[in-house]
Amino acid sequence: MKKIHVHLIFTVVTLLFLMSGLNMIQLFDWDEVNFAEAAREMSISKNYLFVQIGFEPFWEKPPLFIWLQAFFQNLFNTHSSWVYKMPNVIAGVISVNLVYHIGDRLGKRMLGAFWALATLFTFAPFIYWRSGIIDPVFNLFIFLAIYKWYQITQSYIREERAHLYYLMVGVFLGLAFLTKGPVAVLIFGLVVFFVTAIRSKWHELLSPLLLLSFLGFLLSIGLWVLPLLNSNGQEFLTHFFWYQVELFKGQIPYHNQPWFYHIIVLLVLAFPASTLALPHLFGNRVMDRDVDTWNLTMRTLFWVVLVVFSITTTKIIHYSSLCWWPLTYFGAYQVYLLHTNRWHFPYWLNLPLFISGLTLMVALWVLPLVIIIEPTPQFLLQKLDVFSLGILEAAPRWDWTTLLPASLFTFWFLGWLILSLFKKNPSPGYLYIISGSVALISAVTLIPKTADVLQKPLVSKIKSLRAQGKFVEVHGFKTYALYFFGEFQPKDFQNLNPQNPAESSEAYPQQQNRRSHAHNPQNSQKVYIITKKDHKPDDWFLNRYRVSENFSGYVLWVSK
Repeated sequence: MKKIHVHLIFTVVTLLFLMSGLNMIQLFDWDEVNFAEAAREMSISKNYLFVQIGFEPFWEKPPLFIWLQAFFQNLFNTHSSWVYKMPNVIAGVISVNLVYHIGDRLGKRMLGAFWALATLFTFAPFIYWRSGIIDPVFNLFIFLAIYKWYQITQSYIREERAHLYYLMVGVFLGLAFLTKGPVAVLIFGLVVFFVTAIRSKWHELLSPLLLLSFLGFLLSIGLWVLPLLNSNGQEFLTHFFWYQVELFKGQIPYHNQPWFYHIIVLLVLAFPASTLALPHLFGNRVMDRDVDTWNLTMRTLFWVVLVVFSITTTKIIHYSSLCWWPLTYFGAYQVYLLHTNRWHFPYWLNLPLFISGLTLMVALWVLPLVIIIEPTPQFLLQKLDVFSLGILEAAPRWDWTTLLPASLFTFWFLGWLILSLFKKNPSPGYLYIISGSVALISAVTLIPKTADVLQKPLVSKIKSLRAQGKFVEVHGFKTYALYFFGEFQPKDFQNLNPQNPAESSEAYPQQQNRRSHAHNPQNSQKVYIITKKDHKPDDWFLNRYRVSENFSGYVLWVSK
């Protein structure tokens, strides 16, 4: 089969799996709703220079991913959740085709095919390709920069001109910077340094052609930085820089986790690639001269990302998501070696496969059973806070379809494991089919209902109050759902008489001005405040607001 035909098949299959039921899942607060709201405000304000929330500067993110979301929103002219996920869907299509292409360039088209299968069907990547999170696009650009550096290492062997490779390294690294920030440069720099040191090929790193990488990087970030500096000065960039520093230092306490957090996350959520890759993460178990440098690059990428984000105290699931690229590669490499009869399946690998699969299986069972079982087990009720208890009590009881992912995964995975334990040699490639199928079924049965339990009461209340023309704010907790689902417009912030009004000469208002304006005693407009049930209001608050309604885990207050 011609290569172009294989690419076409992968494109169609990827789009079919990633687009199926894409609009069934509501965007999750915070991150998904945060980015989508920034894109919505960007489209409304026509301000493409910097990211905004509440139509004021939002220092935390550069704009490229928001540009992409705004592009698709304008292209399809809809506010539906699926349109904000399209950048990741397209990134998924590109990634699946890219890894097949890399496998073909390595001279192992079958390896490329298995890698494409692993990239699409590994559990966590599949879920994230269908999300509105920045990281899939961010990771794609970093990976492209690393791949171009690998091509540089091969150009010296093949006596090719490396000028374009050096330039494209900088371009892709700049695009990664524009997507999420300077951590891209840190990760790339560490990977290149260690790969170069291990290979003792310092001429690649010290080449004058490296100036082309700097040029490509500057050209990419110049698309944003130069117009921003020209229009608004350095204030936004200054705040943006220091936020990145604080983030890396771990100054966000609600994201602090133990050092082994990402090890557990990768082992379970990157099923089955995480366990299939284990024999190859510590060295070349099977020497393959054609891919030794590439294997070294992928291995270095995995350990750099894992160590860096294990050291930082700020830990979120997708922080280690760049590890999914080397995990899916080595997981596919394992299948490739078995498929070509070049190695046997390590019997000991059944144990980590069992642990990883069992943990995922338990999670798939527990989540729906907590909602389905009536009454809720007493030991669980005793561990819940007032807010969580209110959310759970208000949740509608789920039907049997939410048990479908757990049931199918249990049957399929345990069936494969039993055959493997009895040395019937089932192909580990089937584990990817199991993982992808269960992930898709979860995406259309389990995850939408989970989103409804966690967010629907709040979202419905915001939409209802906004439809009645009420002015709504939240107090005591952080959410981006208010502006996004309330579809706030710039006019909603007019005549609010904030306590610290911005000077008309300022390029844009300071970030705190349009927050908590409902508490201004001079504001004559009737204001509705939403708090969580566990919020303990002080006398100042109680003198200004009275309880209007209790709903789910929240309390609605209205100004007196």
